[in-house]
Amino acid sequence: MADNSFYSEGLGVPGVASRRGQVTDPKGKLPVISTDLDSVRTYQFEVRFDKALTTLLAPATTATNQPFRNGLANDFTLAAKQVTGLSYSFQDIEVHRMNDKVYYPGKVNQEEVTITFDNLLKTQTSVFLHRYLATVFDMDTGFYAPSTGGQTNYKTSLQILEFDGAGNIISVIDLKGVYPKSFTKGEKNYNNSEFDTIEVKFRYDFMRVRRPE
Repeated sequence: MADNSFYSEGLGVPGVASRRGQVTDPKGKLPVISTDLDSVRTYQFEVRFDKALTTLLAPATTATNQPFRNGLANDFTLAAKQVTGLSYSFQDIEVHRMNDKVYYPGKVNQEEVTITFDNLLKTQTSVFLHRYLATVFDMDTGFYAPSTGGQTNYKTSLQILEFDGAGNIISVIDLKGVYPKSFTKGEKNYNNSEFDTIEVKFRYDFMRVRRPE
């Protein structure tokens, strides 16, 4: 089979024009390179947290919790401003025979995901994110989160939604078995003119990338 260029030779198929096309095309068609390379923007995303967080972090309807009861998960979504790259990889299994060394896929390594939040004044994001970490280990009591009937109550799920330019969801990244692993407050500095931020690292068990339902 001959080697051909996708863009400049149309893969060598008779009657198939170059994918790049000619700028001076008399039919007025734009080159494929100008029309088919548009991609998802890095800023067209939204982080959606499990609504169970509302019950978990503000279980009692008190004067303190009432302002946050109706939309705590949505408030986390509003505050989330940056998500690190998501990835997982396979460990290598090395097999040695005679003069050769070959590889097979082994166990899966899931990487951590880091989400940076703005510390919103209205919803006290910092306080509730710290309370979220306390569902794993509470520094006030020194206790780790209990399990009920073998079911942990601190693992939850979150989604990262990706949009096109019109605000339509084009893909969804599901993270399952999520729990917060670290909490880092942003630097305080009189010389800076920025929003205060909180950086939270999350560990997860499973990741799925899918089309919207």
